[in-house]
Amino acid sequence: MQIILIVLRLTHIVAGAFWVGSALMLALVILPGVRKSGPGAERALPLAKISQAMGLGSLLTVVAGLLLYWLVYRFAWAWISSPVGIGFTLGSLAGIAAFLLGAFSTGPTSKKMAALGAQMQAAGGPPTPEQVAEMGRLQAKLASSSQWGTILATVALALMAVARSL
Repeated sequence: MQIILIVLRLTHIVAGAFWVGSALMLALVILPGVRKSGPGAERALPLAKISQAMGLGSLLTVVAGLLLYWLVYRFAWAWISSPVGIGFTLGSLAGIAAFLLGAFSTGPTSKKMAALGAQMQAAGGPPTPEQVAEMGRLQAKLASSSQWGTILATVALALMAVARSL
């Protein structure tokens, strides 16, 4: 049982660090740079691959975390209502919310952007006004969902980091 807990903790921490670090890099550095570069700049980014990698990281983080929560604490109310339990539970809820936002908004939006970028590139000429408008709408949606996902994932990370000290 101990080896299972070690593997789950390692998976949870490493995947979580990758997920939150990637989210921070994307939200604070990459996407603002793309927006400043103007229409068509998103074509240089492998958004689908970034989205897949972050999706895998978030999935591993959430699954390993839920398994740890179950195996170690058994969802016991006495533990959940303790200061440590409150910290881990609130962190878990923030992480799950970030995961769901990524799965149902950020990921699909980046796939749509990648498809539109490929369509614009395949046309061979400048993008149409409709394509530019749609890309702008998708960029705004991606920026918003990415910001909220990053905030939630960072809150989850912070709560998990300090929960044992509460």
